[in-house]
Amino acid sequence: MVELSVFIFWHLTDIMKDFIRHLAEQSRRDVVPVNSALDDALTHLDNMLAGIASALQVEYIGPYVGVETLKAHAMVVRAHEWQIHQPSWSMKICSAIPEANYRAEWPVQGASRLRKKLIVKALPDFFTGYAAAVREAGKTDTTAGQRVIALQQQFNTPG
Repeated sequence: MVELSVFIFWHLTDIMKDFIRHLAEQSRRDVVPVNSALDDALTHLDNMLAGIASALQVEYIGPYVGVETLKAHAMVVRAHEWQIHQPSWSMKICSAIPEANYRAEWPVQGASRLRKKLIVKALPDFFTGYAAAVREAGKTDTTAGQRVIALQQQFNTPG
């Protein structure tokens, strides 16, 4: 049973590395194909960032990813009220108009095909900014903080 648990852990670690590698590679491409592999990778990213954001509790207003107007939506990490009266830390795509107060509108995997392309292209800047916010909050010594720093490096190192 222990051997099976270790196998599952390492298998999940490999899957995690694969989806990060996939997203990092896609973020460097001129054209980002929106397909089931991208959707799966974005779903894993959403789940991973929910855990990291919950552990760190560091707010960050990230890059704009509006389709109709670039500054209409942004990638935002904070305690979102995704379910009524149940705020939880995560990164969501939020309305960036002042009246909306960065109201969460979509998880990354739930965005439109056009917006997904913008999101993937924005990931290097997102992780650079989020890592800076984590440093400013003095949380780089935590496991989650170290993970954000590693993600920033992965997304900003030429592949």
